[in-house]
Amino acid sequence: MKRFLLVLLSLLALFNCFACNGKPNENKVNLNDEVIHPENTPAYTEAIEVSSLKRTESGKKYLEVNGRPFLMLGVQLRTDLFMQLDGLTLDDLDYLFQLVDSVNVTCVQIPICWRDIEPRKNQYTTQYVEKYIDYCNKYNIKLELLWFGSYMCGYSVEGYVPSYVVEDLETYPAYSNYSFNGWLGKHYFLKPSTQALIEREKKAIEFMMEGIWEYDRMHGGRRTVIGIQIENEPDMLATRHNNEHGYSNDQIWPDLAVMLDELGQAVKNSKYKCYTRVNLVTDGNYESRAEDLVNSEGIDFAGIDPYDGTVNGIKQYVNSLDFGDNFSHIAENGGEFENTNQLELQAFKQGAGYEVFEIITTDNPQLVDWTLRGLYNPDKSKKAHTDSVIIANQIYKRAYLDIVLADSINFIAFNLVSNGAMKDLTQSGETDNVSVKFKTTSGGVAFAIERDGYLTVASTSDDQMEFSGAEFGAVEEGAYSLMGKWNVMSSTKLNNGVLQLKAGSVYRIKIN
Repeated sequence: MKRFLLVLLSLLALFNCFACNGKPNENKVNLNDEVIHPENTPAYTEAIEVSSLKRTESGKKYLEVNGRPFLMLGVQLRTDLFMQLDGLTLDDLDYLFQLVDSVNVTCVQIPICWRDIEPRKNQYTTQYVEKYIDYCNKYNIKLELLWFGSYMCGYSVEGYVPSYVVEDLETYPAYSNYSFNGWLGKHYFLKPSTQALIEREKKAIEFMMEGIWEYDRMHGGRRTVIGIQIENEPDMLATRHNNEHGYSNDQIWPDLAVMLDELGQAVKNSKYKCYTRVNLVTDGNYESRAEDLVNSEGIDFAGIDPYDGTVNGIKQYVNSLDFGDNFSHIAENGGEFENTNQLELQAFKQGAGYEVFEIITTDNPQLVDWTLRGLYNPDKSKKAHTDSVIIANQIYKRAYLDIVLADSINFIAFNLVSNGAMKDLTQSGETDNVSVKFKTTSGGVAFAIERDGYLTVASTSDDQMEFSGAEFGAVEEGAYSLMGKWNVMSSTKLNNGVLQLKAGSVYRIKIN
């Protein structure tokens, strides 16, 4: 009888799962095999290095997270707007994380506001960070925190800055009397040269990083938070709002760069050591601003927010930031671009990262004239191109290890010849040892990557690849796990050098 009840309970649980979630997502990628320590048992007691820049033997730069190569394939989730404008609470956000999970990204970018950490002067909390970590752990997604402190899009915004700073212009002065009331309260321009401002903001970041270290080590040690963005498009203060506050780039940028460096050092000096980055806008000589930051102690990487829907545009922006020890990446690009699948692939071929703004936009009336850039519509319905991004992200995520580590010469990207995938296309390419001919009649976006004696191939639609130039062995359909293990799902074979590709499947072919 006891055994019967256990079986019955299991069946009821399975029924409830399908009743709540509907049809399972056939394109969902979940290959989590990371080691998770028992909750409330310290996973470590000393400072840890969570993420950093690494290089392959040939010199290719890549991100390493938790000791493993990592593909920066992200989407931004503006929890700040859903909570401050729509009145959602931390407990109301699960459905938003479900949407993030549905698009097969490796990480999510979430704002953490200064006033979230320090709601009142000298009163600190990490409840927001902890809840975001819990959601990300639930869906096996890594987390980048976007520190929204003194500057968001170059403005100092009341909704992000603690009230004691906003109300005390003598201690924390602004550039001018100019201000306006926007969708998160007062917008104005704090002076980045104010040491009192820097010290207060640093103190909040230090508290946050200590809280992340403590929460992570006591809740599995999964290193969920992988990086911190310092401010949001802060260079707009120096380059885009000059007519409003009356100061030039030359008068502002040196002080702002110093401030960003000092805030970044608050992260770098913590016990939870992860990369820091700044997202820049395309105004003026952004390359020079990027070099200033990357050459500082506190900022590891500088990325760009191009809002450019052209394949060649993404290529040029990525190239412009590929210098020294910078990890070039598209820090934000509009989710409304129907060719997002192509734009991501172009960035990956160049060894860069790519992050979409955003997963979904609140339909709050205050944002009607602002943006509808989500991969989903505000009513949670899919856009015309949502599925194309989901299926593309599936193959990128399944093949992430080869995408991250392969040299550009051995990375062939197909169907990037125009802005918008060509429906009918035959295209050839070569790696060191293999010639590949790709053929699609349904607009497939595809790749072929040679690495370590294998050729890894995939397409977003049911297409065909033909291989020559070498002898080939086993053909396996599968995916890489988080720990870098190739997991075989099925086996097939070439037919006279030809492989029929299934949409969304990744294949690894042995090169003899």
